[in-house]
Amino acid sequence: MLRLRDDMRSAKRTNSPEFSTSFQETNARGKVYLVGAGPGDPELITVKGLRCLQRAEVVVYDRLVNSALLDDAPASAQRIFVGKQPGRCSLRQEEINALLIEQARLGKIVVRLKGGDPCVFGRGGEEALALALAGILFEIVPGISSAIAAPAYAGIPVTYRGQSGILTIVTGHEAAGDSPSPVDWEALAKLDSTLVILMGMSTLPAISQKLLQGGMAPSLPAAVIEQGTVPQQRVITGTLAGIAAQAAAAGLRSPAVIVIGRVVDLSAVLSWFASAASAAPVC
Repeated sequence: MLRLRDDMRSAKRTNSPEFSTSFQETNARGKVYLVGAGPGDPELITVKGLRCLQRAEVVVYDRLVNSALLDDAPASAQRIFVGKQPGRCSLRQEEINALLIEQARLGKIVVRLKGGDPCVFGRGGEEALALALAGILFEIVPGISSAIAAPAYAGIPVTYRGQSGILTIVTGHEAAGDSPSPVDWEALAKLDSTLVILMGMSTLPAISQKLLQGGMAPSLPAAVIEQGTVPQQRVITGTLAGIAAQAAAAGLRSPAVIVIGRVVDLSAVLSWFASAASAAPVC
């Protein structure tokens, strides 16, 4: 926390009026847009995000970005893939930060295209801080997070009057193992809320166990939504006690969103995308 405060103070100094004037005189055009690409359906990018993409000179994109969006960038734009893929070498976050800074200092309009929203477990804050410390002009263009969109496409409203007035979004990435988790699963088990878990497929058995140990009802409705918002979307529903085994039996894999809470039962009536997807061509 102390290091973060020091970095923020440095960023404020480098973005002072004196520094900004000097930067703009030497490099008037270089700027980075941290753009949320949305959850998968390419039509869910925001109007502003699309406009940024259409004027980009460099597009730095992630694995979960729909490739169709890259066609909206100018043909002359350089496209740089920096997505992390299991079992493959990929750029470290520090290297991605350095790449953005380098391209902006060359006077380029850079779009950092990130799946979902750049600041919902997307490290957008880290990249923005690195840019601020380097004196690079930037904007954050929010996107639609899969934490909201995937459940909606599965017919699950994450809040519902009288059912759930609290929404909690957590990462499940570090739920397994003996090391302390950044998430207090025992505390979450006691909340009467909708719990949405991102990056939790590999740790779903451990997550379920921790929530059950914390006192969450085994019969509480649960769902797993694989590849939400695209024609390949698959959804399974069940209970907290059995959802991990059901997901494994169905062969569901990442990217997937896990939803736990009473609102999951609404999917039986509100599911609308399954019929729409079945009529759509499969890539």
